[in-house]
Amino acid sequence: MLKEQITTVDSSMINKVMFNFQSKTLKVEFTSGALYEYSNVDPEIYDELCKSESQGKFFNEKIKNNYEHTQLLID
Repeated sequence: MLKEQITTVDSSMINKVMFNFQSKTLKVEFTSGALYEYSNVDPEIYDELCKSESQGKFFNEKIKNNYEHTQLLID
């Protein structure tokens, strides 16, 4: 089974998203360079994010204020 998947998206707001299927964590790297990790995200939400016409809009509506998150420091 796939443990983690990284998807580069075509978005003015988001560079890429990384989903860990075991821990159900979603990492979002924004075009600003900021990296956030969201907890307890269902795989379906990740899938919908990747397939949505506007990842930024989907993120703002379905993820941003709906999951606990932490800003990660980039090395």
